[in-house]
Amino acid sequence: MKKFLIGIILTMIILIGATITYQQLNAKSSEIQQNQNRYLQENYINEEKIDIKEISPEEKAWNQRIESALAPVNCLTPEPRKFGELFYNGPLIDAHIHIADIPDNNPLDGEPEYNEEEPLLGVNTRITDIICTLEKENTKKVFAFFPVYKEISVQMIEIAKRTMEKYPDKFVPFIMPPDNDDSKEGFPTVDAQALQSMLEIEPNLFKGYGEIGLYARGDHGGPTGAPELPPDNQRLLDIYPIVRENNLIVYFHLGEAQQESFEAVLENNPEINFVWHGDQLIPYENGIQNLKHIDEILTNHPNAYYGVDELYGDEWLLKPETKKEDFLKHFDNYKTLLKKDTTTWKAFIEKHPDQVLWGTDRGWSAPWSADEDVGITLTNYARAFIAHLNPEVQERFAYKNAEKLLSN
Repeated sequence: MKKFLIGIILTMIILIGATITYQQLNAKSSEIQQNQNRYLQENYINEEKIDIKEISPEEKAWNQRIESALAPVNCLTPEPRKFGELFYNGPLIDAHIHIADIPDNNPLDGEPEYNEEEPLLGVNTRITDIICTLEKENTKKVFAFFPVYKEISVQMIEIAKRTMEKYPDKFVPFIMPPDNDDSKEGFPTVDAQALQSMLEIEPNLFKGYGEIGLYARGDHGGPTGAPELPPDNQRLLDIYPIVRENNLIVYFHLGEAQQESFEAVLENNPEINFVWHGDQLIPYENGIQNLKHIDEILTNHPNAYYGVDELYGDEWLLKPETKKEDFLKHFDNYKTLLKKDTTTWKAFIEKHPDQVLWGTDRGWSAPWSADEDVGITLTNYARAFIAHLNPEVQERFAYKNAEKLLSN
């Protein structure tokens, strides 16, 4: 009898629990149904869904510009290239390529007026043009300087993001954020707060900060603009902790008489690697480039690296006023050019075999600087020059020093 009563009590408890559970499930189901009905009322009219994330006409126009920057081009598969005994035959990493600006006006205002002689991404040059050229010239990878303006930072960073998603093995992305540097009231770089905000748009996307031109705009002729910004200026001192936190490589174009301030920064930031280029610290004496100052910097600071992109027979060629046909013709006589370049650079590179990088500084001056025949001309000559270096140094200059920076 006792067992019988216990069984009845247990059965009643189970039935009561089931009833409560059913009521809870029924209430939850009713709540879900109400939420679904509310969603349908808010997002459907006449059985047609309204996209609650519908973008504005201006956003659509910006997306079209971004897509144009990465639009496909007819790029034929390159044939394997053989360079011969008189050329360096190994890999190359170009440690200095500029990505062109996109049009920065409001796209709803129509297509901007532009100078056809200046590169404009998505208009007269594309990321895919660079890829085709790199494949044809047989360059393994490039340090790519992506410009980012405060006013359209999201759109310009989106280009870098999509580029890296599509070509992760070809580009090492650097963020290059000028602050109205074409104005006398501007600066070569945004301030620390603006840079931090830019980096937070796509965390871990960028591997470097630069190229930042610290020289006074117009110091070599051409348009004037922002004054010089010494490496130890407070604007940059505020930026170095952000660089350190994000593990970025710094790439500078130093200005005149900036050796002392640069060395102070190198000394105070030993965990940051700095690359620089430019001739502002290379005086001409009796028609010869004196490398004394850049030699002193590399000797005293293991976190300093110099980018050699002047391999044209001591003549700066990739500039806006140079015509493509004149550029190509310049390389007709390798013997004369190599004699000048080996005289200037061979001993310097061999003295600092772990701190000098090869680069071209192309992409900014004219649309044709990204052309395949130009790329092949640049790299063929670079291979001829590298072959004149000590065999133990050749690969380090050509690509291994760049790889070392990335591994750090």
